[in-house]
Amino acid sequence: MDITFEKHAYRCFPVSLANTLGWTFSYPVDISFIWDGNPGSEDGHVEVLSGHEHVFTNRSNATISFNSEITFRTEENVSLLVMPVPNQFIDGVQGFTTILSTSVLEPALPYAWKITKANEIITIPANTPIASIIPINLTNIQDTNVSLYTENFDPKYYEQLSEYGRVSGEMTKYGTWTNFYRDAVDHKGNSRGEHELKSLKLKVNDHRNEK
Repeated sequence: MDITFEKHAYRCFPVSLANTLGWTFSYPVDISFIWDGNPGSEDGHVEVLSGHEHVFTNRSNATISFNSEITFRTEENVSLLVMPVPNQFIDGVQGFTTILSTSVLEPALPYAWKITKANEIITIPANTPIASIIPINLTNIQDTNVSLYTENFDPKYYEQLSEYGRVSGEMTKYGTWTNFYRDAVDHKGNSRGEHELKSLKLKVNDHRNEK
C-alpha cells in the first residue's frame, strides 16, 4: 500500500476496512525457504534456510506450515476464519483459507502456505503478517438471504455515471480525495445509504503469561 500513488490505497475505504479485520501473527526473524519443484515428496522437497524454529515441512504438495505458537479460545458459537492477509501479496506463495472451531482445536493455531514458485528462495521478512484470523459466527450467517437483480438502466443513469466520473476526475486532478464511498454520498453530497460499520474494534484477553 505504501508504493501506490501518494499511498492512495490507504484512502480506499473498502481496502482499509478489510485490512483492519481480525488479527495476525508474525515472527521477529526472517524466514527463508526453497521448494525443489517436486509436488509429491514429503521429505526434503522444501528446504528451510532460516527461521527453522517457526516452520515445519514434513508435508507434501509443495506446502510449508507455520506454528502461531498461540492457542486461541473464542466465545461459544464463534469460529475462526483463518485466511491470507487481505491485500498482502507475496510472490511465490499463497496461504490457505480454513475455518476452525477453537473448542475442538487444542494445540497452537497452525497455518499452511502453498508454494507456487519452484527453485527460488522465498524470504518472508521479520514482522510480516503470516495469516489473518477473523472471528465469525457460522450460525448467524446460516441461510442468509441475498437478492440478485438484473436491471436495465435508463439513459439518465449513464448521464449521472458520466458526471460522477467527471467530478471525481477533477477532484483527483488537483490532489483532493473524493471520499464519496467512505462518506456514503454521491458526487453531489446526497446520501447513498449507510455502512454497516466504518471502523472495527476487536479485543484480546492475553493469558499467555499466567501460571
